[in-house]
Amino acid sequence: MKRFRILITIIAVGLLMAVSTQSCTNLDEELFDQVLPEDWFQTDAQFVSTLAAAYSRLNNYASGSYLSLSEASTDAMVVPTRGQDWDDGGHWRRLTLHSWNFEDPEPNGVWGFGFGGVSSCNQIIYNIEQLVEEGRADPETSAVFIAELEVLRAFYYYTLVDIYGNVPIVTEFVGADPTPPSNTRKEVFDFIVSEINKNIDLLSKAVDQTTYARMNHYAAQMLLAKVYMNANVWVGEEMYDKALDALNEIINSGKYTLEPNFFNNFDANNSGSKEFIFAIPFDQVFFQGFNLNMRTLHYGSQDTYNLTAQPWNGFCSLEEFYNSFEDIDLRKGQKGTTDGPYTGRGTFIAGFQYKSDGTPVVDSGADVNDPDGPHLNFMPEVNELGPQALRQAGARIGKWEFEVGSTQNMNNDFAIFRYADVLLLKAEALWRISGNAQEGEALALVNQVRITHGGTGLLPISTLDGEVSWLGQVIPGGELLNERGREMAYESSRRQDLLRWGIYHNPDLWTPPVNSPGDVISKDEFRKLFPIPRGQLDANPNLQQNPGYPSGAGG
Repeated sequence: MKRFRILITIIAVGLLMAVSTQSCTNLDEELFDQVLPEDWFQTDAQFVSTLAAAYSRLNNYASGSYLSLSEASTDAMVVPTRGQDWDDGGHWRRLTLHSWNFEDPEPNGVWGFGFGGVSSCNQIIYNIEQLVEEGRADPETSAVFIAELEVLRAFYYYTLVDIYGNVPIVTEFVGADPTPPSNTRKEVFDFIVSEINKNIDLLSKAVDQTTYARMNHYAAQMLLAKVYMNANVWVGEEMYDKALDALNEIINSGKYTLEPNFFNNFDANNSGSKEFIFAIPFDQVFFQGFNLNMRTLHYGSQDTYNLTAQPWNGFCSLEEFYNSFEDIDLRKGQKGTTDGPYTGRGTFIAGFQYKSDGTPVVDSGADVNDPDGPHLNFMPEVNELGPQALRQAGARIGKWEFEVGSTQNMNNDFAIFRYADVLLLKAEALWRISGNAQEGEALALVNQVRITHGGTGLLPISTLDGEVSWLGQVIPGGELLNERGREMAYESSRRQDLLRWGIYHNPDLWTPPVNSPGDVISKDEFRKLFPIPRGQLDANPNLQQNPGYPSGAGG
């Protein structure tokens, strides 16, 4: 299966000639000219290979800015400044403190990711439509692939409307306005829904090699469900019943099921997962971009996994989030001890670390104040955001398998949409529609995921309400939120979840690790949205900045 996907990427790169073309969103994106053989677009394989150019934009999803904003601005992940490492002008600390600005790189990165994907889709759609007009491509076959591209474009807009709210809707490739005006969040929301509904019946219902890592019918249904689940936050309208319809179609198809082993979804060779609805087919040679091993592991972890490059000692969990997993939960992972090497798989890597030969990993640069000394010990507690966070502070993210001997690009495919999320979202939709009136069915769905993936030793939850660990009080749906965190950690869901529960932006509800005065989370409610980046505002005066942020060079 991996070989099939690699071939697609190679064909696409070989057949599309890269040229510099003006982007209608002023992104200075590298686009592809219409240089195609005269007999191209005659078979499905030829169409599919060309679509790869639009899918290739996803290579920046799993380690790029969208995941960073979705996780590092929440209670789940923090990127402390450890001396001179990971300072980067303080923007990682600002993510935790909700004090980011319109010049910070991560918000700007999502803009480039989203509109880069939109531009690629627009160009390929234009090329296909031109060939249809010239009689060089079959109209009916072309319509199917255009439908796939339009839904993929809707996915890129899904990331943009999530992060920024108002952005330009651009569907033209040739003759488009180079400085398009912003559309409202409601207009972008309606556009996404319309594009999916217009095309969804044309998309394949096959779940096999021919549709793996592509936008098929069920991936479109999941995208629709995600949009509807967030409608109350995004546009102030409850659409949980519509989300439920989309989720039920996926469930009732019988095409997907929970993996009996949670970590089958995150293995290095995980393309056969029965849970994957839409995934990115990463490969350390042919489709690079997933480098979580570099971002989360300590420098000395190179000797644990015999990596070909030294990790950067960055991403880690906040202690409260780590503690929200019961110790018996198989998803958490077993903490290493001084008695031997850490060998268990887990969402987290914690405790003492050892080389591949079983000897201790020594942190030669450990701070003199480090209570654990030179033997590398991933402590769940993060002593401070910076600038002097301890080098060993923070449980590391171990959800995806780190292959022994691997490079800084991982082979693990990354699931954008996964079946466990379908079941948990259905439980949430039922709960939000009728409260505890349907708690029994919702509880059954949550416990189905919890016990299958967390282990039979776990007790089923008895109520959806519960105490959020860092909140210190029981809230409606609190245990459902906890379970979503345990199952979906670091899969780009946490920010959306906290926003739906109304606790993302409120500093009275959760606090970061702080040891210095002034490190408090911003109380500004406008930070539910990120700012339109300064560079984009300067390039396009027709963009509308979000409330609370500067409007441009003179703002």
